[in-house]
Amino acid sequence: MEKEFDEDCRCYCGVHSVLKTSWTDENPSRRFLGCPNYRDGGGCNYFDWIDPPIPNRKKSTFLSLLGRNESSEVRLHRIENKWEFVEGEMQMLRADVDRLEVERQSLEENLRTLEQKYKFVVYVLIVVACYSVGRSIVC
Repeated sequence: MEKEFDEDCRCYCGVHSVLKTSWTDENPSRRFLGCPNYRDGGGCNYFDWIDPPIPNRKKSTFLSLLGRNESSEVRLHRIENKWEFVEGEMQMLRADVDRLEVERQSLEENLRTLEQKYKFVVYVLIVVACYSVGRSIVC
């Protein structure tokens, strides 16, 4: 039989106790009142079950449902890990793109320099050719 829940119930510290739900294998989904300071390392260890003990059949059903939720959590964790991996890969690819952009700009600058040198060499060859032709005509 379910116990009456008293919202004004206080723990041994004198603080309003809090309604919690157990998710242990022994007491899945069983509600209880407890000291609100228990998790902080303090508190008075006040504890009082609200719900009666769970029959074994109901307990095994809860545990199997929890198992499915856990496998969903495992899948979620795996997907989160994959997402982190993909984000890391994207950061590396962005770094590669940035590095390649700098390299492209450097190559374009080198090409412009080579084009200028080529034009100068062609100009010099034309001048030399004209000078040679002009000299041979004079001779």
